[in-house]
Amino acid sequence: MQDLRNTLEESLIFYREQENQISARLALLPKGRIKSKKIGKTTYHYLQYRKGPSTKTDYIGKKIPPELLERLKERVRLEIDLRRTREGLKLLRSRQSKETDLTEPLRSILRTLTEKKLWDSGLEIIGTWCFLLYQKHLPMEKYPLRTDDLDILIPLPYRGKPFDLAGYLRGLGFSQNFYPDGSMYFSGNRMKVEFLAREKGDGLQPTRLIKEIAVTPQLLRFVDILFVEPIVLKVARGIKAKVPSPAAFTLHKLIIATRFKRQAKKEKDLRQAVYAGKYVLADKSEKDKLFRLWTSFPRPWKKKVKLALRMAADIVPLEQGVILHLEKTLK
Repeated sequence: MQDLRNTLEESLIFYREQENQISARLALLPKGRIKSKKIGKTTYHYLQYRKGPSTKTDYIGKKIPPELLERLKERVRLEIDLRRTREGLKLLRSRQSKETDLTEPLRSILRTLTEKKLWDSGLEIIGTWCFLLYQKHLPMEKYPLRTDDLDILIPLPYRGKPFDLAGYLRGLGFSQNFYPDGSMYFSGNRMKVEFLAREKGDGLQPTRLIKEIAVTPQLLRFVDILFVEPIVLKVARGIKAKVPSPAAFTLHKLIIATRFKRQAKKEKDLRQAVYAGKYVLADKSEKDKLFRLWTSFPRPWKKKVKLALRMAADIVPLEQGVILHLEKTLK
C-alpha cells in the first residue's frame, strides 16, 4: 500500500519549495523598522534598516503610507514562517535515516474496519490521518504533516455491527490504556489509537463502554460537525476509509483552533484548515457543503470560525488569498 507509506521525502520537497517561495517574496518587501522624530509640533518618520555592516535611514515623510505599514507587517509574518520552515527542514533531515514504515499496523486496521463493514456503522477516521488521506486520494495541495495518532470517531448512540475492537487491537500487539476520565486508548507499533465521540449537554456526563465494540471513547465537543455528509475513500484494493467531508473538516479545525485546550496544536489545526479550505473553495460540491454547514451553525460557532481565520493570517501568511476567500464565503 504505497500510498500510505511515510511521506518524509514529499515533506522535504514541500519545505524546500516553501523556503524558496518565502525567500523570493521577502526579496520584494521593504525591511527595517519605522522610527519617528518630533521636531516642534511636527513628527517626521524614517525607515531604518541594516545594509551590510551599516545602519541606513531613509526619510519617509510626515505621514506613513498605509501600504508601507502593510508590507512591513507582511515581512514580519513571512520571517516567522521562514524560521518555522527551516526548523521543519532541520528536523526532517535529522530524522531521514531514522524513519521506519508504519504502514502495516495501519493497513491491518483499515482493512479490518472495511471487512467488518464498520464504516457502514458510522465510524470515521478523523484528525491528521484524515488530512493525510485527503492529500493522497483527493486533488488537494500537498502540505506535509506527520502523526503517530490514529483517531477514530464513533457515533453515539452506537447502532452498528458488533466487533471486539479492543481485543482485535490487543491481538495486533497494542497495549490497552486508560485516561483519567475512563476513556481508553491503545499504544504500540509506534502508534496510538484513540476513540472519540460527541460530548453532549454540559459535558459532565461520564464516558461509557460501548459494549458492541468493546471500547470507551473520549468525549469531545464539536465532533458532531464531522458526521455531516462524510465521504468514503478507496485507499487500496479491498481497503476503504470513511472520513469527514473536507468542508466539515475545515470548519471543525477552525473552531477547535480557538479552544484554550488546543493551544499547543493551534498552528497545526489552522494550517490543516487553510489547506483543506483551499480544496473546498475549488470544488463546487464541497463548497456547497461548506455553505450548508455554515448556515446551520449557531452564532457562537460562527464567531469562533471568524476568529480562527484572523489568527490564520499570521500562521499561514502565504495563503492570504485563501483566507480572504474563506472570510468572504463565510459571511
